[in-house]
Amino acid sequence: MQLHVRLLQRRIVTTLVGMTTTSPVVRRRRLGLELRALREAAGLNGDEAAKRLRWSNSKLSRIELGRTRVVAADVAQLVDLYGVKDQARKDELAVLVREANRKGWWQLYSDVPYSTYIGLEAEATTLLTYQHVIPGLFQTEEYAEAINRDPVAGVTDDGLDQQLEVRMQRQGILSKRPNPVEVRAVLDEAALRRVVGGQEVMRAQLLKLLELGTLPNVIIQVIPFSAGAHPGTRVGPFVILQYTHPADPDVIYIESDSDPYPDREGTAQRYGLIFDNLRSSAMSVAGTKAMIQKLVDEQ
Repeated sequence: MQLHVRLLQRRIVTTLVGMTTTSPVVRRRRLGLELRALREAAGLNGDEAAKRLRWSNSKLSRIELGRTRVVAADVAQLVDLYGVKDQARKDELAVLVREANRKGWWQLYSDVPYSTYIGLEAEATTLLTYQHVIPGLFQTEEYAEAINRDPVAGVTDDGLDQQLEVRMQRQGILSKRPNPVEVRAVLDEAALRRVVGGQEVMRAQLLKLLELGTLPNVIIQVIPFSAGAHPGTRVGPFVILQYTHPADPDVIYIESDSDPYPDREGTAQRYGLIFDNLRSSAMSVAGTKAMIQKLVDEQ
């Protein structure tokens, strides 16, 4: 019975991934940015607005940062406070509220520790990433299982199975989405040489990288050990998520940061420059393919 339920759930999720064109996480973030802009246009700072509504400062801050669920009644209060009279503008905000409160496909699973990231990734048009292991979107299931099996963390077999299933479903944005995401990945050579799960698992993983490299929306480059120290050595793995809609600014995800989604001024520009530097330090796409093929042949 449990197996039947899981198979049905997988079919539903696979369909949803293929149909997804909007993400509640992205809509919630856009709604927050729109509300902050209205507050600033009304000449109010956050403390003043929260005080007039008898809200805590943290509640208003979480709404504007897109880090909490927003109900229509709260938005109505904010709109009234900011003096918004244009009905079309109110209607636009109402649509954002509805879209922000929809369920994402990943929410069909009971426990996804990085659901915010999945929601941001689901609607991104471009991902720029530097990694020292194979990125999740590129992993085979066997590689993902080997790298996520952690006896110290105490993850159960069922929990690991769910993590693997979510990771495999995420990969649908590469080819199943109406507008597949463009991924430009820069990998440290260690990602190719670190044997995860044994030789057979690693060989299959390298072959998958070669296969992914044939997709028009995937670019993979490797920084060889011979390049020496580079910015990625200092800052660690990160992802820049970019969107088509002008109201959705880039999101920076930094794995090593205590706040993985820093919203500090200049962060996006800084990491954009770092990524450009990493690409210039990396081998060409053709050189990368040749290195991966050589490693496959050696195994």
